[in-house]
Amino acid sequence: MRMKNMFLYGVVAVLMTVAWQAGKSRGIGLAMAEEGHGHGEAKGPNGGEVQEIGDKDDHHVELIHDHTGGKVTLILLAKDVKTPVAIKNAPLINLQGKAGNKQVAMKPVDPVDGAASRWEGSDEAFKADPVHGRIAIELAGKKYQLKLDAHGGHDH
Repeated sequence: MRMKNMFLYGVVAVLMTVAWQAGKSRGIGLAMAEEGHGHGEAKGPNGGEVQEIGDKDDHHVELIHDHTGGKVTLILLAKDVKTPVAIKNAPLINLQGKAGNKQVAMKPVDPVDGAASRWEGSDEAFKADPVHGRIAIELAGKKYQLKLDAHGGHDH
């Protein structure tokens, strides 16, 4: 009986560890992962929070939320989470708030031939902390929806 209990405790411990790891990868400080895998509150090369998009090439997006200025910056990055990746179609942020839903189109920063790796959007709704909604990004003709739960650059 004692051996059986020890075995069951071991199985429960393994299952709890697996569940914790899965939750850790999906719980995200930024809480942006649905199709992708979270990097927690990992900091990107620009100091923002990083999220894997979930595409076949393992692209990432770095998000910088300036709640004081009401601005959000999205930076698309390659698998190495360092190399910028330019896209032509503007990402959209679909906000969900007490006042209702709102869509904010991001504007390219320093585009080259109509493509940019850095996109910014400003809106009074971005002054909220946290900001809730979804980020819509298109990469190589495929659309991705990422959950957004951004905090204004400080620990929670």
